[in-house]
Amino acid sequence: YLISLSSVFGILLSVLSTLYVYETKKEEYEDSTFSGASMDWFLLGMRGALGRNLIPSIFHELEKVFAVVTQMSMSISLSFSTREEALKQIAIYKSYMYQIYLAHSSWSWNDKNGKSVRECNKDFDWLDHADDVLRNLLTCADELFHFLTLPTMSRARHRVTNMGQEEAKRIVVTSYGLYDSMYTRKFVSISRSTEILKNRGLPGNEASRIRQWERAVGESIEQLRMLKMYRTPQALRSFARMFSLFLPPFYAPAFAQLAHESNSIGLGISFAIIISLALSAIFNSILILEDPFVGFITLDGIDVREELVVQYWHQLLETRRNIFPEAPEFLYDHINSCHLSPNVRTTSYVSITDAVNSPSIGRSNVAENILRCEE
Repeated sequence: YLISLSSVFGILLSVLSTLYVYETKKEEYEDSTFSGASMDWFLLGMRGALGRNLIPSIFHELEKVFAVVTQMSMSISLSFSTREEALKQIAIYKSYMYQIYLAHSSWSWNDKNGKSVRECNKDFDWLDHADDVLRNLLTCADELFHFLTLPTMSRARHRVTNMGQEEAKRIVVTSYGLYDSMYTRKFVSISRSTEILKNRGLPGNEASRIRQWERAVGESIEQLRMLKMYRTPQALRSFARMFSLFLPPFYAPAFAQLAHESNSIGLGISFAIIISLALSAIFNSILILEDPFVGFITLDGIDVREELVVQYWHQLLETRRNIFPEAPEFLYDHINSCHLSPNVRTTSYVSITDAVNSPSIGRSNVAENILRCEE
């Protein structure tokens, strides 16, 4: 959050501006013909002049920053609200998908003779049916994980530069391939599994409940897609970038005034560095929180792999062991799809141990492999 190329550049501007004003206006400071505390900060909505004492000068300097910090803090609040909404939708997705598996693996109903269908229909392989649904659920979570952790493609460089446009094109192809496979193909298969239960006599009200869960999962996926594809306004981010870089140097006369009053150029430079670094850190926070699905590279993001792969796998496989205690170990034999190749996908695992111990693969590598498959 603190150290980046933009923050270093902003600090250099602030320090050099402060040194320049301090050296060129030293005589004016001494005979009181120039005062950096008399600047009118109407742009920031502040009125009045800085006090002549050291402590009042410090507090006035901090007050003048608040008008800009408030706007940037609003951007952070918007980003955090996006993060909280994403957490909510992931929780809804996991909950309803788990209920769908329970319905296909453990629900039973009575036939016309009052006997349990699962006990009477010995010719139907209930374990195979449940494993087919389980396989689709794991594949959906796998592809949703990779869809959400794709790089962003909504920055200004993706619109105005040729290299950015090419990068955005590759990401779009990858994201559409993942989304189509996850939401269109796999959900059709899950829906057909429900039809199989209906043909076996599943009551209409119970089938309707499963359909409601499928609809809720679909809405969660759509909501997560919207949160992934669309960000805070570009104008707001441009405003934050401009002020975080170029506003602190305009404080140079006030920093020089502070150095003159305290008889310490180091103190003036220190405040120039602190204010520039604070604004840059807030702006970097805005950029990082723009995409909440990057928990593996940030401290405040969502660890999507942990939520949709590791914990989700463990929950479903433990449920399978409880419902079918005598069944053989479940193997995730992948559906024949290009981007589910074990050499391409991070979460193309055979067992839960592989899922937990698997190293992460770069997102750009996923995009390149899928593009090769498309070609």
